[in-house]
Amino acid sequence: MEFVRKGALEASLPELRIRQLELLIEELFMNVCQYAYPGGAPGIATISYRILAAGELTVEVSDQGVEFNPLETAPVDVNADLDARPIGGLGIHLLKTLASSLAYRRENGSNRLSFRISADS
Repeated sequence: MEFVRKGALEASLPELRIRQLELLIEELFMNVCQYAYPGGAPGIATISYRILAAGELTVEVSDQGVEFNPLETAPVDVNADLDARPIGGLGIHLLKTLASSLAYRRENGSNRLSFRISADS
């Protein structure tokens, strides 16, 4: 989190967007830990960022786990009764809602999810 916060501060993101970014990073890494490496297999996850301009930060999370494209998941019905909702999907919903742009690719055996956080979106 400190690494990503450093990049967000360098990009001059407001505190609200930084907290949202931290929430997204936590969700993504929890999903990698729970699903990318089944059966307790060890694995690696990495994060990088790039400052495009003041107020623009691009983040990439990658892992070498099971292939998973979050952009292909069905949307979560956030209006459904809590008891009727299936478990899961809210992290992806948050990512789709809070990120300015979102892209996935499978490259050299790795899942690579990149997204942009903007100060004004």
